[in-house]
Amino acid sequence: MNMKRLTLLAVFATILFAVHAQEEFFEAPDLKMIERNVKQPGSSYHYPRLMEKYQAADKELTLEESRHLYFGYVYQPGYVPTDTSSYNSLLAEVIAKQSFNQSDYNRILEYADALLQEDPFNLRALNAKLLVYAQLNNTEEYKKVARQRKAVQDAIISTGDGMSDKTAFHVIKVAHEYDMLPFLGYTFGGEDKLVRGGKVNYLTLGDNRFGVERVYFNISPVVDHVSARGGGKM
Repeated sequence: MNMKRLTLLAVFATILFAVHAQEEFFEAPDLKMIERNVKQPGSSYHYPRLMEKYQAADKELTLEESRHLYFGYVYQPGYVPTDTSSYNSLLAEVIAKQSFNQSDYNRILEYADALLQEDPFNLRALNAKLLVYAQLNNTEEYKKVARQRKAVQDAIISTGDGMSDKTAFHVIKVAHEYDMLPFLGYTFGGEDKLVRGGKVNYLTLGDNRFGVERVYFNISPVVDHVSARGGGKM
């Protein structure tokens, strides 16, 4: 195992074990099992139950529930793997301002909530809400959104280390790849390339203290969903 990978493993171990010391380090999602569980009304992972806990920012949401919640969304009617909402540009426009007033805060929350209606795991939208609640010193709402963001991030980083196509992070939207980079301490380096038959994607990285050149993401759910519908933009 090379030094870069050892360094990243140490970082991820710190992130994961601080909260989930009893869990395995990472494991690719068993999508067939998850599909079965989230569709079974008698299962503790039945999807409506998980989504209710997520929306309530339940403090007791476990890592396995977070994994079922995130990857189980692929089997829900509302799942759309693309990320073309006009609210993305509207939100980005407000966030880019040098300073904010109350009207800006209201618009940020409005656009973020609209994005979360389309994609409940949109990390940009969750981060935008955290920005507003931090600025307004709304501790209670900040903690709730932080728990929701953590559930999404934990689900993704529990699936791999991102250092190779075989140990890629698994995501259900290509946009989630880019949204995870700041959390991992990276910036996008400019190259986005598909490998392994188009089901794994890597992003090159800007200079970083780990010396890592690229991070791999498994986008099988996206590819399978698009392919089953005759192809199209991912």
